[in-house]
Amino acid sequence: MTATPTTTKLGPDQAFLRDLMRRLAEVESTDAPILSVYVDTRPEAHGQRPGERNELTVVRSRLDAVAGTLEAHGAARDSFDADRARIEELLDSEELNDTDGVAVFACSHVGLWEAIGAQTQFDTQVSAGPTAELFQLARLLDDAVSAVVAVLDTNTCRLFVSRRGGLAERRGLDEDTAEHSRHDTGGWSQARFQRHIDMQDQRFAKEAAEAIGRLVQREKPAHVLLAGDERVISVLDPELPEHVRPLVEHVARIDMRAAPGDVREDIAPILSALEEADGRDAVERALAGHRAGDLGTAGMDAVMAALEAGQVDELIIDETFDADEELRSELIRQASLTDAHVEIVRDHDELRRHDGVAATLRYRV
Repeated sequence: MTATPTTTKLGPDQAFLRDLMRRLAEVESTDAPILSVYVDTRPEAHGQRPGERNELTVVRSRLDAVAGTLEAHGAARDSFDADRARIEELLDSEELNDTDGVAVFACSHVGLWEAIGAQTQFDTQVSAGPTAELFQLARLLDDAVSAVVAVLDTNTCRLFVSRRGGLAERRGLDEDTAEHSRHDTGGWSQARFQRHIDMQDQRFAKEAAEAIGRLVQREKPAHVLLAGDERVISVLDPELPEHVRPLVEHVARIDMRAAPGDVREDIAPILSALEEADGRDAVERALAGHRAGDLGTAGMDAVMAALEAGQVDELIIDETFDADEELRSELIRQASLTDAHVEIVRDHDELRRHDGVAATLRYRV
């Protein structure tokens, strides 16, 4: 048997999320509940209370419901009360101001506390059980398409990295515009000056390409987005390192002075389309392998058996399929325990005919 994993090496932020999911998947508690709390923390603006986050009221109500299922005294209730106090302290803190979503996993009885903020919203949810509910964390990891973004003109290269639905700017390159400006002086002097400008543009493109290459090596993105006019991109393209070229997607021009938030909005539909295409490709690989009796399988029972055997390289779930939530959660937990990638797709007709789940395999038994 030969293992043939297809997943690529993860960038640092994705690796962090993958490690977190594995740590959570390894924790089980039968004497006290593990709380999994996902919160949409975007502030609402309405009525007389323009900064209120209504979802926090929903969380508190659902925590009340969980409390009602526990005996007044005992290890389970003591653990829950300690966890609830800590969760409410977090929800009342200023730490939420820079997030659109927060996920918390807690069980003081077994020493579990993990909290993570994201620049994308979660569906507000409170779960309590012997294991952590990981579906939305898996969706965050899947939706946070890893990308390096370069916004360029002839003398500036701004660099960004997508992180958990947000965009973080990294140090780029910026030169005096005079070295790259073109003037009409005419005659022999004009030709010589033009050659000088072209050489400066070429040198800058080479340095920008090297900077992009270094960032790609460090972040391990799935995609590289280049934003700039045709002249700039035509000079840059031949200078890009070999490991960068297969990842490149050209995008529409983005204002060089755009704030990171505006850049994020400009590229969001592009990243969404790329993620959707990645999902379709994953489904096709799994179902093709399933039909050929090769490195793919489909259907709830077959996929669960493959997960338990450690065969799965990539688990694909259609989130619009009406599946048992506990069973879906266990699929993701098993995938996390074996370092299998989780791909979340929507409304895939053929996948829905297989219980909304399929997988590519590392090996066949």
